[in-house]
Amino acid sequence: MIKLIPLFEAGDPYLKWKRANVTYRGVAGDIDKPNSDMSGMMGCGLYTAHLSNKAMARQYGKVYFVYGARPKKPLVVNSINDWEMWEQRNLYNVEGKEWTGKRDFEKYTTIEKEVQKLGYDGVEIKGREMVNYEPGSNVKYFETEYQLKQFYNSSHW
Repeated sequence: MIKLIPLFEAGDPYLKWKRANVTYRGVAGDIDKPNSDMSGMMGCGLYTAHLSNKAMARQYGKVYFVYGARPKKPLVVNSINDWEMWEQRNLYNVEGKEWTGKRDFEKYTTIEKEVQKLGYDGVEIKGREMVNYEPGSNVKYFETEYQLKQFYNSSHW
C-alpha cells in the first residue's frame, strides 16, 4: 500500500505565506500580457483572481499560481457594485476636473492614472479579482502547487 505524504501540514508557515503573497491567475494567451476583459472597468494592469475564486481564474484559460502580483497599497472594495459606486464618486463626477462623466473622462485620462494619483497601486475586489498597475519584476508563475512549494522552500531557508 502506498502512503501519500502531504505537501504541507495545517499549521505550516507556507500556508500563511501563500495566503499573503500568492494569487491564482487565469491566462488566456501570453503570460506577460494583462487580461483585457476587465481592463475597460479597472484599467490596464496585471489581473489576478483570489485563491478562493478558482472558477473565476479558470474562465480566462490556463491557471497559474502567481507570486508577487498583489498590490502593496491597493484600494480594497467589497463588491463590483461598490467599485462602480466608488468609481462614479471619485473618478467620473469630481468637481474642478476637465471632464463631466465617464465618456468625457476617457478623453482626458485613464482609471489607473487617477487611482495612482489617489495613492493606490492597484484595486482589489474582495473574493473576486484584483489588478496591480505596476507589478515588479519579481512576478513569478507556477503551474503546480509542487513548483510553488519548491520556490517557497528555496527562498525561505
